[in-house]
Amino acid sequence: MCVDGAADMGKSSARTHGQENERRIKANNREYNAQFRYANNYIKTSKYSIITFLPLNLLEQFQRLANFYFLCLLVLQLIPAISSLTPITTAIPLIGVLALTAVKDAYDDFQRHQNDSQVNHRRAKTLRNGKLVEEKWASVQVGDVIRLENDQFVAADILLLSSSEPNGLCYIETAELDGETNLKCRQCLLETAAMGQDDAQLGAFDGEIVCETPNNLLNKFEGTLSWRNQHFSLDNDKILLRGCVLRNTSWCYGVVVFAGKDTKLMQNSGKTKFKRTSIDRLLNFLIIGIVFFLLSMCVFCTVACGVWEWLVGRYFQVYLPWDTLVPADPTWGAVIIALLVFFSYAIVMNTVVPISLYVSVEVIRFAQSFLINWDEKMYYEKTGTAAKARTTTLNEELGQIQYIFSDKTGTLTQNIMTFNKCSIAGVCYGDVVDETTGETLEINERRGRARGGAGRARGRGAGLLLDETAQGRSTPAAMRPASSEPLDFSFNPEYEPEFKFFDPTLLDAVKRGDSHVHDFFRLLALCHTVMPDQKNGRLEYQAQSPDESALVSAARNFGFVFRERSPNSITIEVMGNTEVYELLCILDFNNVRKRMSVILRKDGEIRLYTKGADNVIYERLKATKGDVKSKTQEHLNKFAGEGLRTLALAWRPLEERGFAEWKRRHHAAALALHDRDEQLDAIYEEIETDLLLLGVTAIEDKLQDGVPETIANLSMAGIKIWVLTGDKQETAINIGYSCQLLTDDMAEVFVVDGASYDDVNKQLAKCRDSIRVVNTFMPHGPRPSDAKRDEEPNGAVSGRGANVKLNAPAVSVVTFRWEHNSLAHSNEYVSGGAHTSEPHEHANDDSNGFAIVVNGHSLVHCLHPKLEEKFLEVVLHCRSVICCRVTPLQKAMVVELIKKSRKAVTLAIGDGANDVSMIKAAHIGVGISGQEGMQAVLASDYSIAQFRFLQRLLLVHGRWSYYRMCKFLRYFFYKNFAFTVCHFWFAFFCGFSAQTVFDEMFISVYNLFYTSLPVLALGVFEQDVSDATSLQFPKLYAPGHTSQLFNKTEFIKSTLHGCFTSLVLFLIPYGTYNDGLAADGRVLSDHMLLGSVVATILIIDNTTQIALDTTYWTVFNHVTIWGSLVSYFVLDYFYNYAIGGPYVGSLTVALTQPTFWFTAVLTMIILMVPVVSWRLASARARGTLAERLRLRQRWRGAAPAPRTPSARRARRSVRSGYAFAHQEGFGRLITSGKIMRRIPHADAAFSALASLPGKFHARPSSPPPEPKAPTQNLDTVDL
Repeated sequence: MCVDGAADMGKSSARTHGQENERRIKANNREYNAQFRYANNYIKTSKYSIITFLPLNLLEQFQRLANFYFLCLLVLQLIPAISSLTPITTAIPLIGVLALTAVKDAYDDFQRHQNDSQVNHRRAKTLRNGKLVEEKWASVQVGDVIRLENDQFVAADILLLSSSEPNGLCYIETAELDGETNLKCRQCLLETAAMGQDDAQLGAFDGEIVCETPNNLLNKFEGTLSWRNQHFSLDNDKILLRGCVLRNTSWCYGVVVFAGKDTKLMQNSGKTKFKRTSIDRLLNFLIIGIVFFLLSMCVFCTVACGVWEWLVGRYFQVYLPWDTLVPADPTWGAVIIALLVFFSYAIVMNTVVPISLYVSVEVIRFAQSFLINWDEKMYYEKTGTAAKARTTTLNEELGQIQYIFSDKTGTLTQNIMTFNKCSIAGVCYGDVVDETTGETLEINERRGRARGGAGRARGRGAGLLLDETAQGRSTPAAMRPASSEPLDFSFNPEYEPEFKFFDPTLLDAVKRGDSHVHDFFRLLALCHTVMPDQKNGRLEYQAQSPDESALVSAARNFGFVFRERSPNSITIEVMGNTEVYELLCILDFNNVRKRMSVILRKDGEIRLYTKGADNVIYERLKATKGDVKSKTQEHLNKFAGEGLRTLALAWRPLEERGFAEWKRRHHAAALALHDRDEQLDAIYEEIETDLLLLGVTAIEDKLQDGVPETIANLSMAGIKIWVLTGDKQETAINIGYSCQLLTDDMAEVFVVDGASYDDVNKQLAKCRDSIRVVNTFMPHGPRPSDAKRDEEPNGAVSGRGANVKLNAPAVSVVTFRWEHNSLAHSNEYVSGGAHTSEPHEHANDDSNGFAIVVNGHSLVHCLHPKLEEKFLEVVLHCRSVICCRVTPLQKAMVVELIKKSRKAVTLAIGDGANDVSMIKAAHIGVGISGQEGMQAVLASDYSIAQFRFLQRLLLVHGRWSYYRMCKFLRYFFYKNFAFTVCHFWFAFFCGFSAQTVFDEMFISVYNLFYTSLPVLALGVFEQDVSDATSLQFPKLYAPGHTSQLFNKTEFIKSTLHGCFTSLVLFLIPYGTYNDGLAADGRVLSDHMLLGSVVATILIIDNTTQIALDTTYWTVFNHVTIWGSLVSYFVLDYFYNYAIGGPYVGSLTVALTQPTFWFTAVLTMIILMVPVVSWRLASARARGTLAERLRLRQRWRGAAPAPRTPSARRARRSVRSGYAFAHQEGFGRLITSGKIMRRIPHADAAFSALASLPGKFHARPSSPPPEPKAPTQNLDTVDL
């Protein structure tokens, strides 16, 4: 490891006030390292401190256009010459808005402070003056030597100095970084490993490290260590990164190289962006439009005032004297008055720009966040974790999601592998057959019943797989009794209680000594790189991949216990008898071989045992007669069709002389200086031939509960789901089939794995051509490019799409009737069709779907500016997209690409630190409180405990939040325009003098008291349908995709309605009270009386309007709606009588006159009849799905729960890849003895990899698919 003649890196500072170009560190020397001002290990995600909160928060708030606008208005109102209103009318609402927003921001930042504190206060052991002291993570600095212990998170990026393992090895889990729970090996320099755990030596370590600057490359590190006049090269294998977890290593020491924000984990986290919803962006645009509308009214009134003053006003100066500022000249006087009136009307009509809108929006979001937090149906009892809204500003965006980007490991899967089934000598084991029907029961059903009967049969159609004879099963008995309980392995003292297997025939074969079965389990117990360990007197296994651990564990439970290994031997225990095998050679795994082998000698007999991808093993089998190979192939197809991960097992005997010759050539190849790997592969190929097939294994990578159903429902809601994972391609494809992202019904599943730009370009071109061919000659549905324009108002498809016939009729999700014309009654939210914003996308018809799998190294080229468009053209035609072996930053780049190109609302969900950049890049980030730490949760906007809760978060809370916010905004703008524009109509009758219709106090508190609570109750509690109905009918979610419920058109409708209301509100009372007399002869035509009448009818109208808008009545709605009406009269009397307001007696006089009641009734009739008539007509002619559901439920009772789409479908018979580690295995370390401490104890973990066969292989015959998932149908909803 010593680097002779390495150049001296110099002693001058590598980092000054300018750019850092290298990093220079001296261990245990804080004074030296302090001069470079390296980042400390303190993490800060909060925005404010106690001192900076007020100025920074006010600065942020006044960056909002509306707040700054009202601040300017407040300044103008302080000028007496132009203000006809007291500054209080603006000051009260502005202060209220600023205060409430500040409270909300303070609460959010307090939560961030708590999370930061939790991370920074983790404990780390640091060497100080040769002694270990316990410090906070935040106190760790670059150059410190720290001690880590088993199962502890790595506090910073450290250079490994020594460890408890032989030769300075240690093992880490990198789930936080790349999503993989496979153990990875790191090894320190042998020179530093000699220090062991001697604190005195480690405390005196004064090595100088010169290395690269902070960067985000997880798999690369370059540096040099200078120590004791020697220079040692450093690479990534000697670095432990922050976020990793130390595994199977009692302790290790390291020197901190990067800390805090400089660590590679934080460098990959991406920048925290201020997230705003699409409604926020629309509101900003609308506010600008409202300002221009206000200015246009002010300009009109200015011109009209100038004309009136010049024509009429100058002759009435005796009664209406001009201000002293105004020139005596009539022309100039009129001009100056008109200019002053411009500002006066800007003040009078300022309420058309609603300052209370923002505070109302924030209050509604705040309350909705608590509804999410308190939802017991998103509470995970197993871990005691509830859903949490970590931000209060994005709730309605949850109702507009178009793309979901999901991690795989820990998000879709539990990352728990279970030995599920196997095939041995042509006999399939693992299925449980119903003794009455002969049909194979689904494994999930069996497990559910075995665990207390919770998973009762869901009906014969949903719970049964195809029968065993159709699956090619060859069994001693055609119909074996079904076992409702897992097998009892207690006869074996080394059995594991958590191991479950249900087929008794396999255990019977073991007990009666079936030679094929014994050879099968011997291979599983011998052919691996698992390390045994004794913990608390219990034998435990440490494996680099969970698959390998599951196989060795299965052999253990069936009585073939792997006991110990040495560099030259493997010891197993077979049914209580110890067997020792001499280990002659390990033929290690690599990505090309996709298999591993061991060569063993026992009792003079040499055998080669092999396991690997089935296509690789089958190519090397010896030609034999018999049907074992064909039957095993049928079982392979069956296992792959069930989404299981398969692995083929084989063996061959070797002659002593032939092996000796092969071993000599193998030794020469192992010592070759050039092309060593290629020579070894060729040597391996020579001996791994003429194999004899033993059987195949089938492992289940368990999905989280409810994942297929969740994905099916989200897809029915029109949401596209992409999986972005750091796992290997074969594993990602398997999970895709398991959770129904990939199905056998798809037209094609493309794989893009080219290593160069040209290869990727060609593959994308082929994918595009294939899509065009399929869409041209096999049109299972409307062409994507024509999908939008071919839609007719009734939801049917016209033009070229009119001749489309589906291959099979769809089943109504409610009635379960086969509907042959279901396409003509597509389940759009409105009968006019849910106009998709993405013309390239298909309906959710499996038969018309494509899927694409993109590898990480190919994705680099796909994201190249020259290939971006072609890549997008392909993926947007695909129903499912899976990107594997991607880095954290690549995940974020994919999200950014869709955001930029499609202008779509995106959601990213993950559970590890490798998902943080994706979570921050998406419009909505969701963290899963899983097994990989809290980094994803800390960076997220919402956190949930299980992926299945995502459908409730979106389809229920997201949809409700969007629906409520849209309804709130429509009503809010309506009431504001109805209130404000009354001043404009009055201007025509007051000489455009900026005289107000209403009392100043009424203007001040109209939005704050009289109308605020009803609309807040609407925004918090309103529901159009129940949560159960929202989940039963995912298509209810569709309006959010195209902003149907609130957009520029809806805004204009609301404002026009408000303007019409204001016109009626003003003109009818004005016409009534103009020159009006009471019965006793008193004059009623005074300004204050008119203002009181108009204000009262306005409040009555607002109350009636919101009562019509409310479909879900709670006690809060009743109290706020009717209470606000009552409070108007109470507060008016209190203000005018108790405080002595100017309008004292006006309302009393009005209420005592029949004229008022006649006017009020007439005005309300004129206002309400058109509204009610329009709504009834619209509901009858163009009723939404929600309206139809409410109507039919009202008349026919509650809707029956529709059948959940089948979670298991026939799949294309693609081999399930075995999850070896992606990098080369560590067989050499085993045989060299470097990882051995002493026998029988060893502490390490290694593995190997297999993958699918070729990408475009002809499809083997597979069982006929089940009927498609039920299709929802508007016109067949039968409740």
